[in-house]
Amino acid sequence: MRVLIIDDHQLIRAAVRNLLVPEFPAVECVEVDNGHSALEAVADGHFDVAIVDLFLPNETAFVLVRQLCDMLPDLPVLVLSATDDNAHMRQCFALGVSAFVNKGEAIETIVDAVNAVLSGKKYVPEALSAGADLSLSVGDNDLPNQSLEKVMSVLTDRQLDILRLVAKGHSNKGIARHSNLSENTVKVHVSAILKALGLSNRTQIGLLAQKIGILNTLSSLT
Repeated sequence: MRVLIIDDHQLIRAAVRNLLVPEFPAVECVEVDNGHSALEAVADGHFDVAIVDLFLPNETAFVLVRQLCDMLPDLPVLVLSATDDNAHMRQCFALGVSAFVNKGEAIETIVDAVNAVLSGKKYVPEALSAGADLSLSVGDNDLPNQSLEKVMSVLTDRQLDILRLVAKGHSNKGIARHSNLSENTVKVHVSAILKALGLSNRTQIGLLAQKIGILNTLSSLT
């Protein structure tokens, strides 16, 4: 069995590897710390499971998960993340992941999740309310037709900076700390961004940012 472990923290990758090896003696773990290396790895070889951190530095949240699920629909993708946001979990399942494990849970939970996905089942965390809609669509077809030029013309410099941070997976609290703003002010800006761009949620901000390439433009924040 080959497992791809994608996390920017070496300690997390080592912990997952050290957990899997005794449980699956024939396992081969391939470790990478960024999305580009992950896509290269799956292009070069077969994997039975991919374990991926949802929020990697300098990458748009959900985009790598979406790319893995789109490229290899038969590859079970297990998201391992510190977030306990039900909306984030639902978005992951909507994109096609097979399991979601919170980093705050007992580490042995990963073994249960891997066993579940290897048997063709989904591993849904208890925190996700029963009956939640796991088929919520967040594809490109759901995004309004926006160009980079249009987005940059309708948003202020501050809103563009906040959009980039939202797209990278930062919480309102983290954005407030990063931007030297109050959390309430950040909430107001995020609401204004959603309204101005015709978007419904933060996940769509991330997908739109990736689609139009705004993360490659210069931020006014230092």
